[in-house]
Amino acid sequence: MKTHQCPICGSKRTFLDIIPQGYQYICTQCGLCALRQFTPQEAAEAWNELVFKFPPIMRVHQGNNLKLDFNDDILTVIGKDTDRCKIYLEDYKGNTEIATPDDVDQWPWEIEQKGGRQ
Repeated sequence: MKTHQCPICGSKRTFLDIIPQGYQYICTQCGLCALRQFTPQEAAEAWNELVFKFPPIMRVHQGNNLKLDFNDDILTVIGKDTDRCKIYLEDYKGNTEIATPDDVDQWPWEIEQKGGRQ
C-alpha cells in the first residue's frame, strides 16, 4: 500500500517501525507518527487515515501537481501561504497563478489515483 507524504513537513520519507506488539509508520523528518497497529497493512492504513485528517492545503507541498477547475493544464505548486489559504502555482510555460483550495479540481493524490487521466 502506498503511504502519503507527511502533512506537517512534506517529507515522503516515512518508515515502518517494528515496535513491541505491533507496527507504526513514522515520518523520518519531523517525527509525526500514526497509532500502533498489529500488521504492516493496518499500519499503512492508519498513517493514511491520519494524513487525510489534515485539510488539503496542509497536504499539498512544493513540487506537487494539481489541476484547477478553470484551467485544463496540470500546474505545479511553487509555494503556499496557509495563513491566507493561497496556493502559488506555475504552468509548463512558466506562467504563475494564485489559487485557493476552492479553485482546485484535482489534488495531487487524486491525479495519482486516476493515473493523471481525465
